[in-house]
Amino acid sequence: MNESPKEGAGGAPDYDVWEAEVKSSRGLPLVWLIPLVALGIGIWLAYRTLSEEGPTITLLFKEAPGLEAGKSKIKFKDVEIGTVESVVLNEDLTGVVVTAKMEKHVATHLGENTAFWVVKPELGLGGVSGLDTLMAGNYIAVEFGGGKVVRRFVGLERPPRIKADTPGRSFFLSADNAGPLKYGTPVYFRDIEVGQVVNVGLAEDNRSVQVEIFIDAPYHRLVHNSTRFWQVSGIDLSLSAQGVNLKVGSIMSLLQGGITFETPTLNDPKVQSSEPNTRFRLHKDFASIAEGTYTLRQPYLLFFDDSVRGLNVGAPVELKGIRVGTVTELKLALDFGAHKIRIPVVIEIDPERLIPYGAEEIIERAKKEYKAAMEAGRRPFMEKLVERGLRARLRTGNLLTGQLYVDLDFYPESPPKSLDYSGQYPELPTLPSVADELQRNVTEIIANLKKIPLDKIGQELLGTVQGSNRLLNSPELKGAVGSLNLALKDLRHLAQTADREMVTLTSAAEKSLSSTARVLEQLEPGSAMAVDISNALEELAASARSIRALTDYLERHPEALLHGKGGSGGKP
Repeated sequence: MNESPKEGAGGAPDYDVWEAEVKSSRGLPLVWLIPLVALGIGIWLAYRTLSEEGPTITLLFKEAPGLEAGKSKIKFKDVEIGTVESVVLNEDLTGVVVTAKMEKHVATHLGENTAFWVVKPELGLGGVSGLDTLMAGNYIAVEFGGGKVVRRFVGLERPPRIKADTPGRSFFLSADNAGPLKYGTPVYFRDIEVGQVVNVGLAEDNRSVQVEIFIDAPYHRLVHNSTRFWQVSGIDLSLSAQGVNLKVGSIMSLLQGGITFETPTLNDPKVQSSEPNTRFRLHKDFASIAEGTYTLRQPYLLFFDDSVRGLNVGAPVELKGIRVGTVTELKLALDFGAHKIRIPVVIEIDPERLIPYGAEEIIERAKKEYKAAMEAGRRPFMEKLVERGLRARLRTGNLLTGQLYVDLDFYPESPPKSLDYSGQYPELPTLPSVADELQRNVTEIIANLKKIPLDKIGQELLGTVQGSNRLLNSPELKGAVGSLNLALKDLRHLAQTADREMVTLTSAAEKSLSSTARVLEQLEPGSAMAVDISNALEELAASARSIRALTDYLERHPEALLHGKGGSGGKP
């Protein structure tokens, strides 16, 4: 504002009247600088605070044991990287929603594969864990994973067995059932723990169980495409046609089971280790591995009329004592037309077991020869065996367990039969079981014994015994025995006398023969008298021989004097 005096009359200035001069101002008044500076400082502080603050994440748990808002921590390798801000139930009350504030430097590591779980004290077969929570309380542990950065996660019920940075490889096993397998079940190689089960669930087709295992490095190099896996347990007791089989493993396998494996090509430098996520077959035990090596199996139908008690699904089918198949199905069929019950049994035979080593050329030649028959669904090889007498029958595998098995053998004397293709499967001819055949034979013997009139025979036998008793005890028989005893004594005396007389007679005859011989020496040879004397001497010699033979006979059979030669009292 400028004030200048106005001129009055005569040119003199008039100081009583002043005129204000108005000018427009440029820029913001200085008084506004203070709030602007304060605003800028506030924005800068807010930006700095927000830029240094970590992200807020949401965790979904089924339950949150021991978690407290503002106290419970989130830790990674025992280092605090976050704090729980709130713990509330979700809308449908099926879980817990945990809100947590994380440190800034971990924001870029929160990928969608990151895992969160609640750490609490646990006591298990693998040992004790989470003891530090007894003093500081439960907390949330984290294992960072890759993937798209997210802020919402689903918490795990238990800690992951395998960390993201653990060296090794994962493999998948396919089994018929899970059995004792569960999360954390150990995997052994020659009784050394080399891995563990990380997941057990149904396969996509819902027909089998899929088991994911992780083998730690460097043991994952032991797994090749030829590796065979099977389940192990502390006690394996089985009752089968082979008898009682008992196997006892280690204490740890007794408590929690396990999986073990063996690699036939382990020492072959040309064979490489299996790639990650390779799939293998998990066998129920070591004995079933051999069964799994045969992929070609042919079903056959058997009909039995006798009882199949003791025959179970899985029972062996043997040929000459060698297992060639397995029983897969048992049924009960009613034949209304014939008014009888038949028991169809379905078996599977492994043709590969019947092929001898080095017979590839023979097999190929047979395939060409019977190509038309095989394409028509026939099985010419089995037809030939049936024509030669191949039959199936039930046999007892073990008397202790009573288990049965199907025995295939050749019976050339059986009636001729052929392979029947009229049913769903080719039908093999059968024979009654040995026990049933024995039972039938015993039944027939008993039936024949029942036809014998044992009562009548017993009565007649009793009468005969009674008659014999009366005869033996009769006075007449006792008197006859006494008389016979006296007669035998007299006969013995007579024989002794005759023996003495015969000796004397023989001596006299010998003396006469000697005298006659001296007389003959004096006769002229060829004269009539000499001839007559010679004939007489020959007759006399024959008589002497007869007398000697009679003497010897009487010495052996003195009773012949009473009854004669060949009579009732003597034998020639």
